[in-house]
Amino acid sequence: MTLRTVVAAIAAVVAGLVAGCSHPTGPTGMPNGTSVGVVKLTITPPDAIAPGQTVSFVATASMSDGTTQDYTRKVAWSANPTSVLTITRDTGQATGQSVGDVTIEAFVPTPACCHAQITMTVLPPNTFRLTGKVLESGLPVQGATVAVLSGVGVGLSTTTDWEGSYRLYGVAGSIQIKFSKPGYADIVKPFTATQNDVLDFPEAHQTAAIPSLAGTYTLTLTADSGCPSSATRGAAALPDDFRQPRSYAVSVTQDGPALTVTLTDPAIMPKENHFTGRFAPDSFEFEIGWGYFGYGLDDGVAEQVSSTQWFVFGGQMHAQRSGNAINARLDGALEVYTPSGLNNYTLASQCVASNNQMTLTPAAQPARHR
Repeated sequence: MTLRTVVAAIAAVVAGLVAGCSHPTGPTGMPNGTSVGVVKLTITPPDAIAPGQTVSFVATASMSDGTTQDYTRKVAWSANPTSVLTITRDTGQATGQSVGDVTIEAFVPTPACCHAQITMTVLPPNTFRLTGKVLESGLPVQGATVAVLSGVGVGLSTTTDWEGSYRLYGVAGSIQIKFSKPGYADIVKPFTATQNDVLDFPEAHQTAAIPSLAGTYTLTLTADSGCPSSATRGAAALPDDFRQPRSYAVSVTQDGPALTVTLTDPAIMPKENHFTGRFAPDSFEFEIGWGYFGYGLDDGVAEQVSSTQWFVFGGQMHAQRSGNAINARLDGALEVYTPSGLNNYTLASQCVASNNQMTLTPAAQPARHR
């Protein structure tokens, strides 16, 4: 990804969207003979929603003649996810199912017209939502546990997502919150929850010293032996020349756990000559390109092979250290593009595979591409 947090009171509306209407919604006439239609739709939520509680939402339409009308039973209602709250499509009556955030939508179905949405939080009475991020030197820590050690909500725990974000539902008053993950120092923080609030852990750090990895390396890339030998996804099979190991000179720079790998060979396109990653206690993780394979040179690192060919590789790189070398598996794509007009490129061949091999080997002298 990706890959993100808003603070609000229990029943506060944290997002709203209103769209205009291009057609009248009914036959009502105005003095000049034109029809009256909906120009704006708004949702009024209940004060709070608890699991198991049934509540009502109200939809109000602002009309083109300056009046307002109750449209609660004239709109179509929906809720997402329904595991948190369900709502009756034609009445706006809703029932909380479990704690969490839910988006409520209403739209005028005939004619298809105006739309409004709000986000609500379902919580036990007199409790709140606590959100935040766990960061190491500004980088998100994924897969960490954030738990309530004491106070209202004791025993609640959750896991951080790919952004390092967490959400705890049902805390109140004086509590203690703990961050933990293998390879990282535990952090416990006291907090007083009197509203939906935010508590970040920006000081997360690894227990072991982070090794120095900066330097010059040779990057060797080998295509997955399982690359298809016939056309897939509208592109031809990757030619044999690009299935063989390809080597590049690279420079690795480091800022704490953050790593940047820059390919220094002159054939590498300047805007697509680097990728970033991080050192974690048990592995390295790198992101090469945007992950949208088959759309152009910015899919990853791009090398101009000839005047009519560009070789691109990208994806998720999962690596382990072996001595001074870094051995990695590239789950992604190897692609060849050809020009198709001014600044346009056509995908000529491709291999999307999960086991492309990549090795970073320390190099005393700059490597030469072959």
